[in-house]
Amino acid sequence: MSNFQNLPSALTDKKMSSAKKELLFSELGSLLSSGLDFSSAFLLLISGEKNDKQRRMLKKIYDHIVAGGSLADALKRTGCFSELDTGVVRIGEETGRLNEAMDFLTDYCHKKVAQKRMVSSAVSYPCVILGTAVVVVIFMLSVIVPMFEQVYARMGGELPAMTRGIIALSQQFPKYAAIFLVVSLCAGGLLYLRRESDGVRSAASSLLLKLPVVGSILRKNYQAHFCKLLYLVTSSGIPLLYGIGMLRSIITFYPYNRSFMAITADIERGGMLTRTLVRFPDIYDKKLVALLSVGEETNRLPQMLLKQSDDLTRELEHSLKQLGTMLEPVLIVLIGGLVAVIMVSMYLPMFQMGNNF
Repeated sequence: MSNFQNLPSALTDKKMSSAKKELLFSELGSLLSSGLDFSSAFLLLISGEKNDKQRRMLKKIYDHIVAGGSLADALKRTGCFSELDTGVVRIGEETGRLNEAMDFLTDYCHKKVAQKRMVSSAVSYPCVILGTAVVVVIFMLSVIVPMFEQVYARMGGELPAMTRGIIALSQQFPKYAAIFLVVSLCAGGLLYLRRESDGVRSAASSLLLKLPVVGSILRKNYQAHFCKLLYLVTSSGIPLLYGIGMLRSIITFYPYNRSFMAITADIERGGMLTRTLVRFPDIYDKKLVALLSVGEETNRLPQMLLKQSDDLTRELEHSLKQLGTMLEPVLIVLIGGLVAVIMVSMYLPMFQMGNNF
């Protein structure tokens, strides 16, 4: 443990970027696949690293391994790698397929970077539109509507109900905004303090899974992880029961983590994997369960897991591309509707006065 206490805070306090991890795993996997032993491969990595901080981190990892520790523990102690990273490396070490684990992590990091770019591209423009719209609506309620209110107060007469409603909203807007801000800060702080409790994790995950589009993307993402990781385990000859137990420390999203506990309990009693998956229709699609059931009954579960992982990854990428296409017109219509309601409400009394003449 002391080997890692002298690491720079920049390395121990935050995760390494997916792009850097992809390069690290790719280089280590290539060196191992070339026939080099682990020690020689890692020393080559250290000597070829140009960044001083990263070179020191790699040296500490190497020293920990030489002292008898595992690569997975060494990576975990740096604080730079996720549970999934260290869990996959642990699977590779325990099954003697470390180079395959490196290939898996390289592919995972590559796809994660690509997916992050897709999400950024999909939501960046809608977020700009939404932010601009919020500013415009606040400006209209705080400045434009009070100006119309003063004009109509001098003119006298009865205002339409729609206009009175918008004026009342404008008058109460500062109070509503303050209440919303205070409630949001208090709720956010309370949720942050209790973020590890089962109740908060269960409620938050249930809400996310029920959101349109977002819920579907989350399910595809975690089902793809589940299939790919379980393939890595089962194809290595590890018993299914032990493999599911390993997944519990890697996939920590609450509904899936809870399902692994039920799967483990059923397999211990002699049950089948897919018969337990059926009990969780909200997180495992019927199609996935049916296909895995075929693989389990024909003793081709690893091959079916790999195929489903690839199919789900492709579906996930397609869904991410559709996200931006769908968000933009929805936001434009919503924003246009809000602005139109405010403007029509303000000009409606003038239209009525014109009709009277």
